[in-house]
Amino acid sequence: MVLMVASRILGLLRNWFLAGHFGAGGELDAYTIAFVFPDILANILITGALSVAFIPIFASFITRGSKDEAWDLASSVLNLSLITFFIFGIIIFVFAPYFLNLFGLEPEFVPLAVTLTRIITLGELLLVLGSFFSSVLQSYYRFIIPAIAPVLYNLGIIFGIVFLSPFFGIIGAALGVLVGAFLHAISQIFVLQKLQFHYRIRVDLKNPEVLKVLKLSLPRALGVGVSQLEWAVSIFLASLLATGSVAILKFAQDLQNFPIGIFGLTLATAALPTLSTEWASNKLEDFKTTFLSSLHQILYLSVPMSVILAVLRIPIVRLALGTGKFDWPATVATATTMSYFAVGIFAQAAFLLTARAFYSMHDTVTPFKIGSISLIIHVILSSSLLFIFGETAAIKVSFIGLSAAISGIFSFLTSLYLLDRRVGKFDRVKLFLPALKIIIASGAMAVLLYLPLHIKINGHYIIDLIIDTTRAVNLLFLTGAVATAGLGVYILLTWWFKSDELKAYLRLVPDITKFKGFVALKETIQTTKTTPT
Repeated sequence: MVLMVASRILGLLRNWFLAGHFGAGGELDAYTIAFVFPDILANILITGALSVAFIPIFASFITRGSKDEAWDLASSVLNLSLITFFIFGIIIFVFAPYFLNLFGLEPEFVPLAVTLTRIITLGELLLVLGSFFSSVLQSYYRFIIPAIAPVLYNLGIIFGIVFLSPFFGIIGAALGVLVGAFLHAISQIFVLQKLQFHYRIRVDLKNPEVLKVLKLSLPRALGVGVSQLEWAVSIFLASLLATGSVAILKFAQDLQNFPIGIFGLTLATAALPTLSTEWASNKLEDFKTTFLSSLHQILYLSVPMSVILAVLRIPIVRLALGTGKFDWPATVATATTMSYFAVGIFAQAAFLLTARAFYSMHDTVTPFKIGSISLIIHVILSSSLLFIFGETAAIKVSFIGLSAAISGIFSFLTSLYLLDRRVGKFDRVKLFLPALKIIIASGAMAVLLYLPLHIKINGHYIIDLIIDTTRAVNLLFLTGAVATAGLGVYILLTWWFKSDELKAYLRLVPDITKFKGFVALKETIQTTKTTPT
């Protein structure tokens, strides 16, 4: 958990360096667009094949002590992944000029985007390799090194921005991607060697377990593809707007993804094994209880984060990105776009859970269908908003953020409705009452956050008369103080409402030390079991 948060923070620091060195302009637009096609390919392979399909089957071989069969499966899956990447990677490499001309980049930046795409594609190949290594290590209960690998990846990109960009411009940042991806992969090889990883140059399509991995990965890969396509559409629409809009959209999305990744993804992933066991055991009431508990825990954390990002948008963006060449208009545009994204943070975080509830039922089709409809809604809505209000809106790119939020809310509510029907309806009081408490407390928090920053006397904001907000230290203190006060009110109100979610989190505090000790002991035991003597 700590390493995951560290990786997310380094991701924000990476963006801080990008914003300061290049600003929101054509170069950074080209850099952002250069990730589109390599990311689609890599994420389909990593999220679709490796994380969902490969790990459970590989782990079952390890549990039974069938190491030869496990390494045969691993070799076949790795080789299939690499062959797939090579085929489509070559297509991206060769046809990049044609693909990138589809976007609205200024003609002078298209050759740069082509070069960046080709470099980043090589980096994504290493990232797929590193993600495969992570899957194997996780199956052996080795979690620390796979958690360190993304940290090294971001450090590599930061290295490229800081030390290579002065010589190569923004190409240095792309070379940093290559360095980071190399570190991501190489850092895990040494642990794999201790596990006596036996790589074989073979693809055994007659192996029923290999075919099972392919069968399981296909629906999930389609779902990931739809999600990636939705983001590609957003990038395409942003590229048709003013120069810098693509970079602004990416920065805004990364800021809203921070709480989604930490709260939504973590809790949803943690709930999946329990949901799967309870569904397989026909413990329907336990399944409902686990789902509702996880849902309300996600909402308890994500709703106030939505409020903080929406209300404190300007100071947050100034602190996160406001340096060097990232000027005031770019700050305002990013803040506005982020605030629209923030409307849907709770829904996107909660959809991660509802999707996994369907996965626990071995149903990957329903989330895929919902994602496909969400994509259509996003395309129609964002295009319509830009067409209707594009001439009068000062910050057009923010409409893409608003559309993404609305389509995210649709995905969550639709999936919750279908899940409710599938399990024979949740208890309405248990479903809605905790959410109502969270909404009321968050509303009070929003008022407290808003008022101190917006009260005026004689046309001047009171806060500007008290503290010089042009200085970063003062701004950091102000933002932290206001956010802390708001969260204090939120916690106090939910305590007064006797929120079960608050009680659950408070019970965790004394157990953190014991939990760390348990994890360390478990990894020590697993090391003893799996490391050859």
